[in-house]
Amino acid sequence: MSENTEKESQQPDIDQNIGGQEKQVAESKTNTHDQKKSFGQGCLFIGVYLLSLLCLAALVFFASRFYYTGAMPWDGLINQNSVMSGQDIRRIQQTYQTIQSSYIEEVDQDALVKGAINGMTQAIDDPYSQFLQGEEASQLESTIEGSFDGIGAEIMQKDGKIQVVSPIKDSPAEKAGIQANDVILAVDGQSLEGKTAQEAVALIRGEAGTDVVLTLERQGQSQEVTVTRGEIPIQTVHSEMIAGTDVGRIQITNFSSPTYDEVVEAVKTLRQEGAKRFVLDVRSNPGGLLPSVLQIANMFLDDGDTILQIQEKSGQAQKMLASNEDYGDFKVDEPVAVLIDQGSASASEILAAALQESVGAPIVGSPSFGKGTVQTVIPMDESAELKLTVAKWLTPNGNWINEKGVQPDEEVKLPDYAQLTLIDTSQRYQLGQESKEIENIKAILAALGYLSDDQVNELYDQTTSQAVENLQNDAGLEVTGEINSDTANWMIQAIQEKIQANDKPLERAVDILEE
Repeated sequence: MSENTEKESQQPDIDQNIGGQEKQVAESKTNTHDQKKSFGQGCLFIGVYLLSLLCLAALVFFASRFYYTGAMPWDGLINQNSVMSGQDIRRIQQTYQTIQSSYIEEVDQDALVKGAINGMTQAIDDPYSQFLQGEEASQLESTIEGSFDGIGAEIMQKDGKIQVVSPIKDSPAEKAGIQANDVILAVDGQSLEGKTAQEAVALIRGEAGTDVVLTLERQGQSQEVTVTRGEIPIQTVHSEMIAGTDVGRIQITNFSSPTYDEVVEAVKTLRQEGAKRFVLDVRSNPGGLLPSVLQIANMFLDDGDTILQIQEKSGQAQKMLASNEDYGDFKVDEPVAVLIDQGSASASEILAAALQESVGAPIVGSPSFGKGTVQTVIPMDESAELKLTVAKWLTPNGNWINEKGVQPDEEVKLPDYAQLTLIDTSQRYQLGQESKEIENIKAILAALGYLSDDQVNELYDQTTSQAVENLQNDAGLEVTGEINSDTANWMIQAIQEKIQANDKPLERAVDILEE
């Protein structure tokens, strides 16, 4: 990323000794008019959007130096090739004045200015570059501070649609059955067609304990699901011994400030329980802070090994190397395998690629999300900022995984029933109904053993009613043969537990480590 001023051209260094405090960006935006100030410890990030109180999440920060002088912090980005011509400026000014003076309705001045800037960011056709103003800008600080309520799902705008990257573990979104790649069509009946990710977040977020109805599309089928907003879990690491083996599983759900310490503690605990090899599970992990993933990758790499590369607009790539001095001397020498899926993004992909290419660790699962770009947040004034893609990140071998993802060494998928759509818990399903939703419900009943596969169709018939009665009896629910919210919630939980109990990618990763 080149920083050009009218007086000098300065290349910012990428500091490998990153401080790692989440509040650094928030603090750097506090005094935007300080002279010759670095707003940089952590002003570059890789990320997607968080459906919660927050607009942005999965932040991966790159330390940088961003100097500026004068009243406007973006003045230093302007060079002779980027300044608009007088004719361009006159056109913009004339359009603005004409709309203000002649349009038939009253016009909001701020809306016109914001619309013009949004038009520029949309013209570059980059889903990660946005103009943030007011509440949208303040949400970034909330994200960094890490305290929030919401539904707990990462989203992005892709091909004009709002797509789920992944739900956060144990969040309301995960409990409701929302999955990676689900498309959100509407919020409380309001269509998201043509809306940005920020606008979608504004509709979805709300206080803990309140409900939001999402219309989702999965595999060509749409349905509504009611999600009760709640406090998003902040624990980022979960660990367990795999029964009957000497393999310890470490699941990382996000990369935040405490994650490094949590991984260290997990490794120590699992070693005490007899672990002699490890599975790192970053499935449905949308990303996190770069200092965290650098520290964790450093556990498995030798000093001097490449973790990743940053390629700026100039085309030059700078390597970020493992360093015990910078990232800690805690080491994991045991064999390790990594689990990824389509919900593994940004920092998760950095870790997987680093272990795959610099360590030779086997990667198991399905191709990851494919987030290979770096953004910086540039303050425009005290209440607005521009988030702009300024670089690519590359794997140790120089591969760019953007929109392709990290490719597993062995592609192993979850069972087909893991892709079944949700049950709308706000609806009641009963004898005589016929729809795609009924077919999906019957597929879930078949997966749970209450129907055979050849009985799955769109009709809620007597066989379906009897299957539901059997399920309700086993679950200790009121036996009615109809599916209400209690029965639907029990079915959702049961199918999720079955998926976890038949985790083929995890089983294969364990087998590889034991070979």
